[in-house]
Amino acid sequence: MKSSEYDGFYFLPHGKYGEDLKFSYFSLKDDDKGTPVGGNDFGDMYHVVMFKEDKDGFPVFDDAFDAILGDPQKYVENLLGAELYGCVLRKTDKSDKWLEDYLTRVMGSVIINKLKTR
Repeated sequence: MKSSEYDGFYFLPHGKYGEDLKFSYFSLKDDDKGTPVGGNDFGDMYHVVMFKEDKDGFPVFDDAFDAILGDPQKYVENLLGAELYGCVLRKTDKSDKWLEDYLTRVMGSVIINKLKTR
């Protein structure tokens, strides 16, 4: 899928041993869309957020950064075997808010799930 056909995607290790990746693409609602910022002739600027699992299987924040990516899916495919999962989102003048909400949702669900398992 071409990066111009979506605003972002989630990625997860897939398969019995994480030998593959599963991608789930999304487009933002019109109110959340914005004007792309950054980027150059090579590609757009993207937010990249990665998590790993802790020993109990809960998400643990690993890294977040902005990068110019020519092919965001290929970039993530090169992480195969690292047991990382997360989200890649095209950077716009409105994307910081969406990204903040995403991180809050993920970390909030971790806290709730940890409380449920105690």
